Amino acid sequence: MVILAALISAGSIAYAKRTVASVQRSRDIGRSELTPADELPPGEPQNFLIVGVDDDEGLPEDDPVRNSRDKVTQGSIRSDTIMLVRVDPQNLDVKVLSFPRDLLVKIPGKGTTRINAALTYGDGNPGLLLKTIKENFDIDVNHYVQVNFAGFKDLVDIIGGVPIWFPTPVRDKHSGLLVENAGCTNLDRNGALSYARSRYFEYKDHKGKWRSDGASDYGRMRRQQDFLRRVMHRAISKGARNPVVLARMVDNGVEHIQLDPYTTAADLVTLGRAFRTFDPDKLGQNALTVREVYRGGADVLELDEEASEPVLAQFRGTGATSGEILPSTVTVRVLNGSGVRDQASDLSDRFEELGFQVARPDSVDPVWITEVRYPPGDDAEAHLVARYLDADPQLIPDPEVDEVTVVTGPELVGVLDSPLPPEAVATTTSTSTTSTTSTTSTTTADRGESGSDDSDEDRDDEPEVSIPLVEGVGPAGEGRAYLPGDPPPGESCG
Repeated sequence: MVILAALISAGSIAYAKRTVASVQRSRDIGRSELTPADELPPGEPQNFLIVGVDDDEGLPEDDPVRNSRDKVTQGSIRSDTIMLVRVDPQNLDVKVLSFPRDLLVKIPGKGTTRINAALTYGDGNPGLLLKTIKENFDIDVNHYVQVNFAGFKDLVDIIGGVPIWFPTPVRDKHSGLLVENAGCTNLDRNGALSYARSRYFEYKDHKGKWRSDGASDYGRMRRQQDFLRRVMHRAISKGARNPVVLARMVDNGVEHIQLDPYTTAADLVTLGRAFRTFDPDKLGQNALTVREVYRGGADVLELDEEASEPVLAQFRGTGATSGEILPSTVTVRVLNGSGVRDQASDLSDRFEELGFQVARPDSVDPVWITEVRYPPGDDAEAHLVARYLDADPQLIPDPEVDEVTVVTGPELVGVLDSPLPPEAVATTTSTSTTSTTSTTSTTTADRGESGSDDSDEDRDDEPEVSIPLVEGVGPAGEGRAYLPGDPPPGESCG
């Protein structure tokens, strides 16, 4: 609720002082671990470290989360989610970076282990986690926000649930997630928490069989970042841009929040005034590049420093200027629409050489001119991709694609070594939303656990279901994650 209020509040200093005064403060954070906003020049970008803790304090005895936890974990505090949010008030830019729980880091005084152990080693106090972020990634944190299970559930209650369009039923037997029917589901306090915590996510295919998305924590991070955007949209739709409504939301939502000792009411009001018109769809979502390794008898994740550097540089303030899109933050999928042999694979390799993330290439029905299709809101990312094409492509917003998708036409020569000037490529030239792609059940991930496929005859009478699987979410661009999109044209969801 603190970060939400900071982004969209237009409240007064007097109200903010009363509200912030009621927020719990973390005890062990000093200026050596955190750089308060008062040490920054006015208008400078600020980093919020947002930590969701695996802590059942404040939940009733019969809460489903308590029922599913081991006795030994009850009453303990561990970091379940670690997000860094960079807010740039001058450019109205917000971006978020998730740290995998199993990422191998050096924890000061404790050796090398998983990053989610830092809070535990600090006896539930965040000072050691902040030191870990600084020493491993050289990123300064200006604000610390901690939310436990009860705080998360309170937030969902305050905004009346979080509506999500699921084109298929989904579940997670470990977290308790169960959405039995396709369509729009308004996740309540329990459903939202089980969704946000899901690491063993499954969906039903068009034959009614349960399939795992196989992305584990990688898919969970993508869904959490998407969930943050949805929460902001939901709060706005419930009147959060009205100071009176926002006041009621924040008053009800601060009980289970912890804040660093230095963040002031004036800090939040200043940011709130700058971001009162911020569009949540412009939230920049980022991920580190990691490798799966075996260390000390356990499977852990190791940072690919070279590949992750462009993303980390943005959160240090040493990378691309705010508003500038880096290739490393854009995922490109190439579909062969020209019929040229191996064209999609070859172009994917070229994009990868240039630093882009790439999804699995494929073929589609022929097109007459090269198209760059992209999810609505990703205009800047699509424009950057188009500038690398030796062609005159059409840019088309398409709600049915999950990443910037190049459909090759007969006039496409190749991918350039460096991008054309921004003015050399027109912005969106078509508003068509008819996708050239469809997701069927013929890929290995959708065939069943053995990978065997059914015959065409078996599938003739079965309706195809568009499964929203995002490619390239895991280590080295491998892995697929289920990421719900927007409802079909003509339908709404909250």
